[in-house]
Amino acid sequence: MSLDVSLRYVASTLAIFRHMFAIIVFLVPCVSNSHAGMPTEPELTSSASNDHYPGRKSLASIFLAQAPASTQVRFAADRVAKRSIPTMEVLERKKEKTPRDLERELRKAYSKRLVKNKKLRVMIAGGGIGGLCTALALLKDGHDVHVFEKTAVFRPFGGPIQIATNALEAIRRIDSDVHQEILKKSTTIGDRINGLKDGISDEWFATFDLLKPAQQVQGEPSVVIDRPILQEIFLKKVGRHVTKGQEVVGYEQLPDDAGVIGLLANGKTYHADILIGSDGIHSKVAQQFYDKPKDAEWTGYTCFAGIAKCVPDDVKDVGYKVFLGQKKYFVSVDVGHGRIQWYAFLNIPPRSTNLTGTSKREWLRQTQFEGWTDAVHELIQCTSEDAIEQRDLFDRRPELKWTEGNVALLGDAAHPMMPNLGQGGGMAIEDALVLGQEIRIKEKSPGLYLRRTPTAYAPYALKEFGEKRALRAAAVQGMSRMSSTFLFQYNHPTTVESVMPPKVKNLGVRSAITRSMQGFLQHIAFPLQFEFLFGFPGNAVDPSVFSDYDTQPGQGVEGDLIAMFEGKVRPQDFWETYFG
Repeated sequence: MSLDVSLRYVASTLAIFRHMFAIIVFLVPCVSNSHAGMPTEPELTSSASNDHYPGRKSLASIFLAQAPASTQVRFAADRVAKRSIPTMEVLERKKEKTPRDLERELRKAYSKRLVKNKKLRVMIAGGGIGGLCTALALLKDGHDVHVFEKTAVFRPFGGPIQIATNALEAIRRIDSDVHQEILKKSTTIGDRINGLKDGISDEWFATFDLLKPAQQVQGEPSVVIDRPILQEIFLKKVGRHVTKGQEVVGYEQLPDDAGVIGLLANGKTYHADILIGSDGIHSKVAQQFYDKPKDAEWTGYTCFAGIAKCVPDDVKDVGYKVFLGQKKYFVSVDVGHGRIQWYAFLNIPPRSTNLTGTSKREWLRQTQFEGWTDAVHELIQCTSEDAIEQRDLFDRRPELKWTEGNVALLGDAAHPMMPNLGQGGGMAIEDALVLGQEIRIKEKSPGLYLRRTPTAYAPYALKEFGEKRALRAAAVQGMSRMSSTFLFQYNHPTTVESVMPPKVKNLGVRSAITRSMQGFLQHIAFPLQFEFLFGFPGNAVDPSVFSDYDTQPGQGVEGDLIAMFEGKVRPQDFWETYFG
């Protein structure tokens, strides 16, 4: 063998040994870590001290301890050759790095290895206020949204709708232009006197201030607006994404983050990443969602509603009045343009009225509200017979489960409620805001969860939405039902007409109890109620300011590491996600 060949052979052998030695030196911390046992949670969780990661020489040592052998060799070679992944020693040497700074460094280092999130294809069942508002919120963020509404033509059923301070604030956060147009085309009632009156004497029993709680949250006072006008405002923004005359009657969830198939009444299907069931109290989506279909329950009350074309003398000062009587009450509210909307709530079975040969106006005045104040009779008399509608009131018990996989319920499909607080539509609007927030946050959080597809963040967003909304909506449902129950228990209160000689009107136990509740309602119950309603969670944070890295400590790459070592995530899933 020539000297030249021998020297080249020796040089090659030395080079091989040099590379092998570099790899062995790099892998020594990994072997020692694996023999010492799995790191505990305190080791992996960031702390505020300078010793953020005790007992570890590099982030790679933790990764490689759980990696497949082939991945260890490949990753080690990459680490030695390119030095592209920062060690914890390098990060810790940087001056005064906080745990959040370290988290951002790690995210930046590994972001190129993550699956990039993409916008969602969204199917919304129902084109009511909740469905349209949800479509607006998601379209604003660039998602592909399609609404399916079963009616062929939007009808003005339901008359004007109240939008309270909390709902107005939610709309403002979704779209400020829509918010301004609603204020321009609505009638403000929250800055006037509102309250309860005795149905016979026409005297105020208790008033409630809607302006002060609105000012406390820096919101607009409550308004009322015609439902067709509100629909028109939303449809200007989302109308081309709405298909009318098509009802969603079911769905099929697909495996492996493949989304959901929506089933339409005409036999066709629609494939989407998520399905939002916003199709009302008799929701077909909700019927399939729950293991046992839960039919809406009759509340025990029937409502007659109409719009009177007349203007009471106190219309400039009074916005919302509730006239109370025994097992019935009558609500009136100014809806603008010389009109007063009214509701007569009666404790009679559904569809039990037999008005053959008698007009609805005369039946209400002579049978149900005989002897009541002239203010009630005038409103009924000023309403055309055809404009009076009967609606039997239904609701369901509160549900805490609204989401499963890629399907979520929203609005009346999730939380139908009595109309006493004027919050039915408001809760649906809040739902739309929070759903949009959660999808936006999860979309902008690379590495927040282990994922295999660009839309796999969607179920996590829906789950967070349901958890954040369920308790508040259930509370408002309960408050609405309790309010209705209280109003039906009203007795004309005990009144002392004169001391000498003593003369007392409505002397009885129930009348005395009613009188004793007056101060409690006026000074405690109503202020607390509207403070809760108008101050919905999330007011203080505008989700548009969230950056890619604004997540809670312990999430992202580090959180997934902790989950892997705690046995919540399989190591192979972690490696497939970040290094596959």
